[in-house]
Amino acid sequence: MEVIVNISNTQYEVIEEIIKDLNWKCTTNPEDTKYDIFWQDNALSPENLAQLSTYQRINHFPGIQTISRKDELAKNLKSMQKIFPLAYNFFPKTWVLPRDFADLKVQFSNKKPKTYICKPEALSQGKGIFLTRKLEDIPEKCVVQRYKQNPYLIDGLKFDLRVYVLLLSCDPLKIYVHKEGLVRFATETYLLPSCGNLGNVCMHLTNYAINKENPKFQYNSSLTEDFKGHKRSLKKLFEYLAENGINTQQLWMDIEDIITKTICVAQPALVHLYKASQPNDPTGAICFQVLGFDILINNKLKPILLEVNHTPSFATESPLDIHVKKNVISDALKMLGIQQRIDLSINEARHTMRCKDIKIFRQELKEKWLQSRETVEENHHGGYKKIYPNIRTEFQDYLKAAKTLWINQLGARKRKENSSGNIKVFKSKFISKKIIRKSIFERTAITPHQIKSSNDISNIKIKSTSRPPISLKNYGCYVRPKLFEFSKSKIVLNKEFSKQG
Repeated sequence: MEVIVNISNTQYEVIEEIIKDLNWKCTTNPEDTKYDIFWQDNALSPENLAQLSTYQRINHFPGIQTISRKDELAKNLKSMQKIFPLAYNFFPKTWVLPRDFADLKVQFSNKKPKTYICKPEALSQGKGIFLTRKLEDIPEKCVVQRYKQNPYLIDGLKFDLRVYVLLLSCDPLKIYVHKEGLVRFATETYLLPSCGNLGNVCMHLTNYAINKENPKFQYNSSLTEDFKGHKRSLKKLFEYLAENGINTQQLWMDIEDIITKTICVAQPALVHLYKASQPNDPTGAICFQVLGFDILINNKLKPILLEVNHTPSFATESPLDIHVKKNVISDALKMLGIQQRIDLSINEARHTMRCKDIKIFRQELKEKWLQSRETVEENHHGGYKKIYPNIRTEFQDYLKAAKTLWINQLGARKRKENSSGNIKVFKSKFISKKIIRKSIFERTAITPHQIKSSNDISNIKIKSTSRPPISLKNYGCYVRPKLFEFSKSKIVLNKEFSKQG
């Protein structure tokens, strides 16, 4: 079958080159809905996801901003750190202003000066980032981090890693990491931060967009020079580290650990928005996403998460860029299994099936889909390696904790759980206070003056006026079913109706 990819909403020419290499067809008409894959640079809204068919694919998840925005990432990781202080210790000490301003202010009370890095909450490519040691320099609204001043250096330069991660599914959660990646170097020899060099961004920041403006920046002239200049191969970096006696296997495992724990934080929001947008899709496979994780390595060879990019740059300005990014994108597209369609529709038989039968049928379709998907992934993973699911059981604890935190952030709270720990009923903070905070007198027919003493309570007949529980519908709204009163036997007819009778 012919695969059609809509590239009307991307600026990167490499996407079209890859599609031609795969012998697929491109369309650049934004109004054309007859496509198999839609590749776009901007974020995806739940409304746009709801318009897609089950067989179509799009390269974003709605809700990924829970880890791609700097403020959301910091807030969510800090919440997880309170529950798992040892497991979630892979990011710098962080404050999100204005919420954490009081705590940040305390940090400046010490006599010994400390260096902080300030970042706008939603910008990229190093825009608006600066270092400071003064509280008055910090904007009212931003993300502030303790500056990691002891990085691992190569050739006297600071660097970070751009690791490409494929989020193939959110339910079930499937995470792959690519062996190809980039190492971005600063262009000025690194020195410990001081009052005299805090403004030297080409020394302290490793962002490519910043350092390429420095006259000292060196591009790769050929693919054979993939460990020269200020942008190098991730694969070659690990070969270099291994030659210098470093345990690269442990280092890579630590990086995979960071990636998985970070995505666990976002999984509840991704699942909720996906199911709210596509409640009848049994596969959970419409969305996929290539993420860019930025990792710093300190002088003790411990990886540190800097940020997550939901739309990493796929500009190809050097032979190394072309080689790495083509492999990352091409391998991701092949793993979609777009050429092996399975009929997942139940619309024709839906009106003749009971709800229970439809649920069983959907589960059968999902199992059938997952089996075919596993085969495709095993045969076409290319340079990708699956890092989740895995045999480690502690990630289930992280996912459960992340779900609880996400529910709390929504304002919903647990009322009751069954023996297996599954949540039965939720209430939302958006429901009227009169419903949530009813007193005993509002919940019953008792008035305060009826209760003269504790002995009188047993003699009072309580007429229950409780209402049906609030339920969470699949489109994300909290609904309370209407309460009908069947106790009255008389039927009151409209006067006009009675006259007609």
